[in-house]
Amino acid sequence: KEFITQQLLNWSLSDQVTRWVIEIGVAYGTDIEQAMVEIRDALRAQPLVLRDPEPTVTFELFGESSLLIRARYFMDQLDHKPLVSSNLMLDINRRLKEKGIVIAFPQRDVHIDTREPLEIRMVERGGRQTPAAPDQPGTA
Repeated sequence: KEFITQQLLNWSLSDQVTRWVIEIGVAYGTDIEQAMVEIRDALRAQPLVLRDPEPTVTFELFGESSLLIRARYFMDQLDHKPLVSSNLMLDINRRLKEKGIVIAFPQRDVHIDTREPLEIRMVERGGRQTPAAPDQPGTA
């Protein structure tokens, strides 16, 4: 209601400083403090990232597939944001890789109920299904 009925103030019109966030998920078992140091160093290496207010790097979450780190930084040149963001992510990726820190990806454990025999079928590229060869004679 307030959005429609009240006056809207565009803060970025009077103050060009805007905050940006990059989220980085690292693998479980990572030295999280080392990862945060590398991300902080990458932020400091970007010439268009403001020193005041200072960028922050925080450990945010024990996620499903990763330990989530958030990097918050400020810029005063909005038109340079895509390039700075890209350069920053490239630098973070390079730094983490050099330190052996893995950027996580979604993972799932699959548990198969083996109390009953499983029927296994092989699918050829043409879409034709063929039953798998039985492990023992007389079983399918």
